[in-house]
Parts: sequence; C-alpha cells; structure tokens
Amino acid sequence: MIQTDLAVIGSGMAGICAAAFSQDRGICFVQAGLTSELSFASGCLDLLGIVPRARPHMVTRPLEDLDRLKQQRPGHPYAVAGTGHIKKGFETFTAFMEKAGIPYHIIPGSNQHVITPAGTLKPTYASPLSMAAAHDAISENKRILIVDIKGLKGFSSRQMAMGLKGMVPGIKSATVAFPGRENQGDLMCERLTWDLETPDILTQFAARIRPHAENVYAVGIPAILGIYRFEELRQKIERIIKARVFEVPTLAPSVTGMRIKEAFLGRLSLLGIRHFSSSVTKIDLDRTKKFVFNVSQGLDRVEVRSDFLILATGRFMGGGLEAENGLIKEPLFDLPVFQPGHRSQWFSRDFFDPRGHGVNQAGIETDSGFRPVNSQKQVYHKRLYAAGSILAHQDWKREKSGAGISIASAHKAVSAIARELNNLK
Repeated sequence: MIQTDLAVIGSGMAGICAAAFSQDRGICFVQAGLTSELSFASGCLDLLGIVPRARPHMVTRPLEDLDRLKQQRPGHPYAVAGTGHIKKGFETFTAFMEKAGIPYHIIPGSNQHVITPAGTLKPTYASPLSMAAAHDAISENKRILIVDIKGLKGFSSRQMAMGLKGMVPGIKSATVAFPGRENQGDLMCERLTWDLETPDILTQFAARIRPHAENVYAVGIPAILGIYRFEELRQKIERIIKARVFEVPTLAPSVTGMRIKEAFLGRLSLLGIRHFSSSVTKIDLDRTKKFVFNVSQGLDRVEVRSDFLILATGRFMGGGLEAENGLIKEPLFDLPVFQPGHRSQWFSRDFFDPRGHGVNQAGIETDSGFRPVNSQKQVYHKRLYAAGSILAHQDWKREKSGAGISIASAHKAVSAIARELNNLK
C-alpha cells in the first residue's frame, strides 16, 4: 500500500502540469494515468488565440484579451483561476520543462506565430525553441524556405507555401529525398527521427537542403529532429546550411508530443516521483474520507491512499467524460456534468460555426478553488479538485487555449492544496 498526500489522476497536459507544480511545491504525490494523449501534442503551449463569437476575434495580446472572454463566458476556467495563476503557472511549467530538456520561447504578453502543415499561421503563447525562428522571420518579413521529404505523407511544403504566400511574402518550397530512404515509398516521422540520430545521415540530410537555402533567413523542416537531442541536431543543420532552422509540427501522432512525454517521464524518474502508467477505473472513500484506488505495477496491483486528489482525466478521448443514452457523465465520481439540455443541442447545424458547438462547453463545474460542486452548487468533497479540459464553460479547441487552461487550473488547485497541507503541519 502507498500512503501519499496527493494523487494526480491523469497524465495528459493537465496531469503533467499538476505534477510539475506539486514537485515545485515539495508535495508528496503519486500520479496515475496513461500518457498516450501526449502523442497528439504539437509541443506549443496556447494561452488564448481566438475569442469565439459570430465574428471571431483574433488575439495578439492574450493577457489583455482575457476580459473579453470572461465577459462572454463568466464561468470560464480563466475567470476562476485569475491572471496571477495564469502568469505564474506558465513561468513555473516552462521552467520545469526546460530542466526536463525542452526549452520554450516566450514573448511576454504576446502571441507568436507557428506555421502549421495546413499552410496556416497558428497563434500560440509559448513555442518550443526549435520553432522560434519561424516567428522571427515572419515578424521581420524575411525570406523563408519550407522543405518537405519525398514520401512523407501529410506534409507538403508546396501546399504550405501557397497557403501562406499572402501572409508571408517571399516564402518558397523545396522537396528533398531522405538519405538511405530514397525509394522506400511512404515514410513515417518516427522512423526518420531515429535515423537522424546517426551523424552521417544528419550531415547528408543537411547537405541536400543547402542548395535550396541560398539567400534565405530561415528554413522550416518537419519536426523530426530527434526525441532527446533535437536542439543539438537543429544547430548542426544550421551550421551546415548557413541559415536558421525551425521545425514545423506534423500531424499526430507527433514527434513533438513524444518529446514531451519522454521529457516529463524522465524528469519524474530523475526526481524519484512515482508515476503509474495505469488507468484508474474506480475510486472509493474510506471511513476517514481518504481517496482509495488501485494501480498496476507490472503484474501486481497496488493500493493507493491519498488525502487530496486532482481529477485531470481530460474529456472524451481521455475518458474523463463519457456520453451514454443522450447524457454526458463523469465516470469516477459520477459528478454532475454541465451540458446542453438535450442531445439535439450538442451540435450546431453548421460544422464550422464560429461560435462553436454546445457540447464543447460541457464539463465539471467547480467553486472558486477548482473543487467540483454538486447539483446544489455545494462542494462534493473538500479535498477533491479538478483541472484541465474536463472543466466546463470552455471550448479549448476553438479558443486555442488548451494548455493555458490546464496550466492555470492546475496551478491554482495545487497552490490551494499546498496551503491546506501547510496548515495541517
């Protein structure tokens, strides 16, 4: 049996944020949950990119535009968290990730632009340092080359250049064959990533880019530059082609998501923190109101007892919410879920409705400290907290706010737990 102060249930973005903040506060905690969702991450940390409405407002200064969002959605997690927890959360989480091996680029108070494989510009608040040169080139109106690889599906430099030509003058495209895989047909990003760990292959790859990079400020390539040494590999290519290099996120499952997963798990292991890659399907309360659940450890089952618990199980993909018989449910505690009154109201008739779909705002309602409340708006359990996309009154996909909501809510929840634990000492 394991006795701990805090259990974090979930290993998606909200879960890893809660773990990072708990470690920073010196809280004894255990984390349980599968990290498979992280494989879909672009690596960018969005705060707020769009305020949804009939005519969406594109955000350039996210901290200044939070009031617009709060006026439209008073129960939004950002309104609950407050600006202080948003700022401190980003600062603490990016510091944690840098120690784990993933440095971030932030322009305080401002969004920056990342080029997507769809040929668009995505606003984000914190981008991996490996993507920073794209924003610099765009903001300074300098020439950009996008390079794709023969046989790599879902990544067309020509399509990207054509889509961005009106916003990024002087952008151009090129295609190169990958060393040793010139005639292998369909290629996978993960396989190319491991190939580039070989110095000779990296050098040959850069040499094939160099003739196309003359008189270019920055070169964009698919995000395939290794899982662990990507900054080192990127800088080696820069020295060979005599231009800055930036990565363009690829379609999921992505190498950038794999990096976050490996960096996070590696950091927890280094710090001696217990993480169980195990789904939690049932949580009980003992006679002292402690949370009790089981996790897998190899072939064994281990019982965990915790004083506090953070529910960071995500939405439908992560299993934090389930749809059944026209209702949306929360499976672990059967918490009431805010949702449209009838299933016919879940979706707009227009798939691309700029105001979004009603179902995307479904989730758990909380008090001002992110403690879930019941149907009478009373706290369900004074030591139970929720964080991330499971929270109600937000549409993180449309708002471009997913990481920010996870960071802000987890930071405020962990801060509250830290205070409670200090009061008990």
